[in-house]
Amino acid sequence: MNNQNLNNAFPIVAAALGNKFGVKVSVGGDDAYTTGDRIHLPALDTEDTNIQDIAWGYLAHEAAHVRFTDFGEFRNAATNPLRKNIVNILEDIRIEKSMQDPYPGTKRTTEKVVEYLVKTGGFGFVTKDQDPHPAKVLSQFMLFRLRHDILGQKALASFADSAEALLEESFPVGAVTRLFGLLSDVPHLNETRDCVRLADQILRMIQEEQEKAEEQAKQQTQQQPSQQSPSNSGGQSDPSDDAIDDQSDDLSSDTDDSQQDQQSQPDNANGQSDTSDPADDNSNQQSGQGATSSHSGADDPSQDAEQLAQILSSLLSASQDDLPDDLFEAVQELLGNQPRNSYDSDIHLPLAMEPARNPSIGNAILNRALSESGKIRASLQGLIQSSRYERPINKRSGNRIDGRKLVRLSQGDSRVFERRTHKQAPNTALHLLVDASGSMNRCISLNSSITLADLAMDSAVALALALEGISGVNPAITRFPDEDTDNVNPLLKHGQKVRPNASVFSAITNGGTPLHTAIWYAAASVMATKEDRKVIMVLTDGEPDDSDAAKSVIRRCQATGIELVGVGICIDTRHLFDHSICINNVSDLRSELFRISKDLLLAA
Repeated sequence: MNNQNLNNAFPIVAAALGNKFGVKVSVGGDDAYTTGDRIHLPALDTEDTNIQDIAWGYLAHEAAHVRFTDFGEFRNAATNPLRKNIVNILEDIRIEKSMQDPYPGTKRTTEKVVEYLVKTGGFGFVTKDQDPHPAKVLSQFMLFRLRHDILGQKALASFADSAEALLEESFPVGAVTRLFGLLSDVPHLNETRDCVRLADQILRMIQEEQEKAEEQAKQQTQQQPSQQSPSNSGGQSDPSDDAIDDQSDDLSSDTDDSQQDQQSQPDNANGQSDTSDPADDNSNQQSGQGATSSHSGADDPSQDAEQLAQILSSLLSASQDDLPDDLFEAVQELLGNQPRNSYDSDIHLPLAMEPARNPSIGNAILNRALSESGKIRASLQGLIQSSRYERPINKRSGNRIDGRKLVRLSQGDSRVFERRTHKQAPNTALHLLVDASGSMNRCISLNSSITLADLAMDSAVALALALEGISGVNPAITRFPDEDTDNVNPLLKHGQKVRPNASVFSAITNGGTPLHTAIWYAAASVMATKEDRKVIMVLTDGEPDDSDAAKSVIRRCQATGIELVGVGICIDTRHLFDHSICINNVSDLRSELFRISKDLLLAA
């Protein structure tokens, strides 16, 4: 599909993917967002096919949220920025992993988003030189390491390794070790609540490590005076010995100067926070080994613990500004900054509303349709059967000789072998779109009480009954609009049978004729079917609310490979559809369908 066709088809494909994932999708306006039960995509119009991958990746990710996230639990977890951030990272991993089971293709779809952001520098990776806030260090480590290790997003390998190294340089060894232990539970998270519980365990661990560092700093501070002050057995200077007193004064002066020099030095040579384990540093210095390499400039051991305690305290009190943007919030912003299709900016795909049920009305329509459906089916099956065989072709080789062509041999023509080829059987998804607008309430003639809506519904049910009995044809029926809105009523979905759904069939009329949105819905439905050919048949009085909008959507469908047929109910619809028929009663349907069915049902 070329770029122009992609732009034309974008809303249709988006809705089709939404149907596949079992979520509602709308397209239009400038923004990408999720309401909890619906995913909204902007009306993209761009030559950059990478943006298509971003849009589908965003759709797959948000569909996973709609299907698997408990939004109540999720919202309640946002008690502070850090807790919200950790829960969000864990939940994103969980729902994407859950989505890969029923829809394996979403793994590659979301990988493409990650690969694009890596390629374009969209992740905003922070390094030690940038003196990052501890919250950013933790967040980017969890994001990259978990996405790489659990979701298998290999493009993040170097990011994950670098983020892990920065974490180890920034946080106490004990905290890092315990964090890895806690994160080993991530593959086994089953619910949003599990993510909240694990996030709280991580926060408690950080708080415990902070308290441990504070206690170590306090102990080290208390030990220093006794280690650095001179003493004797009595704890008192001897005032009677002037020589000893003079020597004591000199020693005390030297010691004070030395301590002042030591305290005026920075914690380490680089002016950076110490990152080794406080307990290990204390042990090393007491044994005369000195500080570790990452603390090469720290002469006062209490400074290590104090700095680590401060780092963890800053982490726990992080504000929203201290944390990086959520991955798919960045994707939202990226999609929102793309060129927009002006036509789509005010158009939204309709919702599928559950139709009312009335068994008595539905069964009456079904009974009327039964007599006509048998005739239609017989007519169409005869056409299909006869077209399965092409006229025989004579070849120079083969297994069957055509006796009527033997005379050719005397003329030096060896094409006497007969060969017959089979045409492909029907492989068509046909969506019947029934206009139930207020204008369809007119009677078909002055002498009849039958309305246009009655004729349209009877014809649709009769045709669906006929087609469901033909192998390779997958019919569906949708009525529009739903009351006075742009929404639709699916009466028969692809793959369902007519008789069990009879109670939903009725010729109620209401509202306008939002044909453009109804065709979008039907297009999304047929796009989600497995059949090779996709056909929409619109039964209407040919008076849409917006003819230009309807024609534009029809062109989009054609660009996507969807064929459209107009069935004018007592009116000609050729001003809207290239292929159209006109019927004045249900019996007309059989003869008119026969005329177009070879192109409608059989592959070229």
